[in-house]
Amino acid sequence: MAIIRCIVCSKRISNKAETCMHCGAIMKGSSEEQLERAAHLQKLKKNRRIQSFSFLAILAFVLGFFLYYFKPSDGIWRQVSIYLLAIGFIGYIVSRAWILYNKKK
Repeated sequence: MAIIRCIVCSKRISNKAETCMHCGAIMKGSSEEQLERAAHLQKLKKNRRIQSFSFLAILAFVLGFFLYYFKPSDGIWRQVSIYLLAIGFIGYIVSRAWILYNKKK
C-alpha cells in the first residue's frame, strides 16, 4: 500500500482507496478527464470563497466610512467605525494577497 496525492484536492490518500476521504472524488473507475474536471471545480469553489471574503471586507470598509462621516463625532460609534475601517482595509489586502498566492499555484 502506497500513499499518493489525490488529483482533485492534492491531499494524501492510499493508492487502494476507491474515493478520496477529503473531497469525495471517486478514484476507481473515473477517467482522467473527470478527475481533472473535478479538480477544476474544486479550485473554482476556493476562488469564490476568497472573493466572497474580499467582498465582505469591502462592505465592512464602506460601512465604517459611512459611520465615521454620518454619525455623531464622539462616542462608541466613532470607535466602531474606526474598527470597521481597519478590519475592512486589512481584510481586503489579505484577500488580494491570498488570490495572488492561489494564482501562482
